[in-house]
Amino acid sequence: MSIEPNQVQIYFDSADVLMIVINQDEFVVDVNKVGCKILGYSKEEAVGKNWFDNFVPKTARENSKTVFHEMLKGALSHVHSEYPIMTKGGKQVIINWHNVLAKNEMGRTVGVLSSGVDVTNLRKAEKTSKMSENRLQNTLDSMLEGCQIIDFDFRYVYLNDSAAKQARRRKEELLGRSMMEMFPGIDQTKMFSHLAYCLTSRVPYEMENEFTYPDGAKGWFELRIEPVPEGVLVFSIDITKRKETEAELGRYRQRLEDVLAERASEFAKMNQKLTQEIDERRKSEEGLVLRAIILDNAREAIFLVNKKGDFVYSNEAATKNYGYSRDEFLNMNIRQLLRPQEAPMIETRFKNVIEAGQLELETVHIRKDKSAIPVQVHHSLVKTLHGEFIVSVVRDLENVRIR
Repeated sequence: MSIEPNQVQIYFDSADVLMIVINQDEFVVDVNKVGCKILGYSKEEAVGKNWFDNFVPKTARENSKTVFHEMLKGALSHVHSEYPIMTKGGKQVIINWHNVLAKNEMGRTVGVLSSGVDVTNLRKAEKTSKMSENRLQNTLDSMLEGCQIIDFDFRYVYLNDSAAKQARRRKEELLGRSMMEMFPGIDQTKMFSHLAYCLTSRVPYEMENEFTYPDGAKGWFELRIEPVPEGVLVFSIDITKRKETEAELGRYRQRLEDVLAERASEFAKMNQKLTQEIDERRKSEEGLVLRAIILDNAREAIFLVNKKGDFVYSNEAATKNYGYSRDEFLNMNIRQLLRPQEAPMIETRFKNVIEAGQLELETVHIRKDKSAIPVQVHHSLVKTLHGEFIVSVVRDLENVRIR
């Protein structure tokens, strides 16, 4: 079968896409230069061979044959399809086809004219992109940190499992719904105002937020609000347990201070009739015993240091947590627990304690084995007959988070 007139043949041969003519018996009648280049066969090698049996992989052969013969029956005059072909070197190339019926001068269907574009690299890129998207989706869904995207109408457009759990709602309930609809009154909160500001100004914001659920329950969350094209991305960590622990530790510290003050007052009254020397000695001895009993049963590491930072007392928790014995502590300075870059700051911190009476901060301490621990330190100034000292109560934040 030949294609006439000559102009059509010239166009067929010079087209920059794969072009091929297949007759009703599935045999190749003609193929252009691009087709030969993609297939790796010369025109003489390709013409006369069954197209589907020789150039189409088995996995796509049956389906591509079905489409071909449906066209020949007249059910389809032109069809877009996509299936791979096999090159002479054994490589599979994915082709996006545009197929039209080929007719002779009498108007009778004699075959199919197909033009195709190599989309192998495009499909590989799409597959890689899809895989990356799936990996990202799986990563976000498996995060312990809550992750949600809020659009410019304050609607939930994405939540991971952790964010839904923190909201105490199913993702299906939240997606597509507005924050105000799901949590009435949320638009009156500080968190909402910061979120709205981030939406308009595109400036990120971090905060700790106390959230009240519809049933009246409360939870604390550490929030990071970041602008994204869809609106804002909100990362959230549930810190309710940490807040409860901090509150309990504060109450415990107050009770400890009250007990110490009460005991000190009682011992002062009991020893009023003794001489000043005996009174001072007895107060010192009994006070130290009582404090040692109380302090050695405390969970926090507790130190007593002079204004130079030299240790004059450490409790049992301190020896366990840092790995030094009490004798070792008595020959050490508190600077030895700090990282090198922080050691020079101790003089400024002690000055603040002496002026304000107390100081609280979070920092990092170094154990005897050189391991680092995040800690919260509460320094308090105490005045005794022997001078002024600083009591340091150290809470191991690492163990608090584990519990």
